[in-house]
Amino acid sequence: MSLALLAPFGLAALAALAIPIAIHLVRRIELQTTEFAALRWIAERIRPRRRLRFERPWLLLLRLALLALVALLLAKPIIDEPAIAAHSRVLVAPGADLSAARAAVSIAGAEWRWLAPGFPSIESPVPSASAPIASLMREADADLPRDAKLAIVVPGQLAGLDGERPLLAHEIEWHVVPGRMSDEAGATSAKLALAVRYVPASAPALKYLGAAAAALEADGSAHFALDVATQDAALPDANTALLWLGSEPSPAVRTWIESGGTAIADHASRATGAPVWRDAEGHVLARVEPLGRGRLVTLESALLPQTMPALLDAEFPRYLLALVQGEPPAPTRAPASALTPAHEHSVSTTPTASRAMPKPLDMWLIFAIATLILVERIVATRSEARA
Repeated sequence: MSLALLAPFGLAALAALAIPIAIHLVRRIELQTTEFAALRWIAERIRPRRRLRFERPWLLLLRLALLALVALLLAKPIIDEPAIAAHSRVLVAPGADLSAARAAVSIAGAEWRWLAPGFPSIESPVPSASAPIASLMREADADLPRDAKLAIVVPGQLAGLDGERPLLAHEIEWHVVPGRMSDEAGATSAKLALAVRYVPASAPALKYLGAAAAALEADGSAHFALDVATQDAALPDANTALLWLGSEPSPAVRTWIESGGTAIADHASRATGAPVWRDAEGHVLARVEPLGRGRLVTLESALLPQTMPALLDAEFPRYLLALVQGEPPAPTRAPASALTPAHEHSVSTTPTASRAMPKPLDMWLIFAIATLILVERIVATRSEARA
């Protein structure tokens, strides 16, 4: 523990200590001599030398101490505590096999903690709730000094990602062990309702839509609950996306969109929305425009292979999902072997856990100054009363 000054030039205010000293000396010199008539007949003797003597020395000391504290306050003193020795850490993601983790990591003296909010001790129960793993890795990396070691143990399949590979300041010991993380968010957002309304001439497009839905379900991207009927059937509720094939959206469909629905139409006399889908040559295949509280996605041509060759593209299911959902969400799951954090020396670390923050003394000095002012006034008042 050591004392440091953030503004040492503030000590220049100590020059003001000469002011109360000068005041006390002047008051001593200003003493008046009263002549008595009988004293003029007494022979004048050599006067003794006048010694320097302060009036009311305790009051002078109080005023000097007060000015010294004010000068110290202007210098902004702080107490800089010594840094706490940082320990290396081993973070284990929930779902990873703990026994396999202990066998894989060999960092001596490291702290073992769960890769979960607050980084609880490994001795505590396994966190059950899903957590933003990528964000927690960045937080753990920022909390450690550069000379500390960090090992992360994860199961084969990771959840809680944010669509970006973590870029960390430490060289991470990345260990993949058996296990699997839970993904509560993914389990609740897998099913999508899609209503298809078509005219008989557009019936061939139905098999391509069915194939796209089956492909999305096979790779786990989404599961479509399809409601297929001709255009004379009732419109679905606003929570169900609508695919309108074979004719321009009717006034009833536009009213349905304005109430908050999402519709994809393959016919439109005027398509003025922003492009959301282009082919390999840059030609616009779909546009989107807002209508009331909903949105209308207009395809540039009929949803048939003769007019839209992209319908046969292997990427068509993914584009269809993006048109139904709007902006596709960032992936939250990935194989752990493909997500090893990248190392970058330019990433800064601010180890709040290992380095104590300097403590300012301003409040203590202000309290001491206020106390001295009160004491000085009391002493000065009593001295004047006695005089």
